[in-house]
Amino acid sequence: MHAKNNRPSPALLIFVLLPALGLLAGGIMLISSNMANAPTTAVIPTPQAVTLPAIPSPAPVVGAPVLDFELQSLDGETVRLSDYAGRIIFLNFWQTTCEPCKRELPALQAFAREQAADGAVVLAVNIAEPAETVRTFLESYSVTDLTVPLDTSADVANQYGVFQIPVTFVIDANGNVRYPHYGEITREAMLGYLQAVQDAA
Repeated sequence: MHAKNNRPSPALLIFVLLPALGLLAGGIMLISSNMANAPTTAVIPTPQAVTLPAIPSPAPVVGAPVLDFELQSLDGETVRLSDYAGRIIFLNFWQTTCEPCKRELPALQAFAREQAADGAVVLAVNIAEPAETVRTFLESYSVTDLTVPLDTSADVANQYGVFQIPVTFVIDANGNVRYPHYGEITREAMLGYLQAVQDAA
């Protein structure tokens, strides 16, 4: 007798393998498609080194003798800082286009009005603006009791290292700068500086 042949027929093998091969091919195509659609990793360039400009700093005037100057006032008079030797001076720098400068004008005027004839003095130095512009501006704010030297070339402001306005330098009776006040100053602050300078004398 012949032994029975248990091997599957070629037709059956083809019938079984064809679906498996189809699934395999489909899987390969799906994986390839996903890889093609996957977002690529962006290459971030290394930024170039940036050199920032130097931040301006106040001139080294605090504690040093004042820098004398000669300017014409809004009234046409010659103003020298040395003319006020022996008195406490509030040397203020400002412009008409500066909002904090506008706000502090009443305080400067009120403080100046309260001082005795030989008391503290306020010099409100205007920087680089025409006299008529300054005059019209002060009239509109009813400011009449301030000495306003005109630093038309900004040379004095540069000598004092002014890089922002308003700024007020408090100078003692010996002619030394004791306090710089950057930003808007109030009458109360001026009275406080006055007392501090007087106490230190």
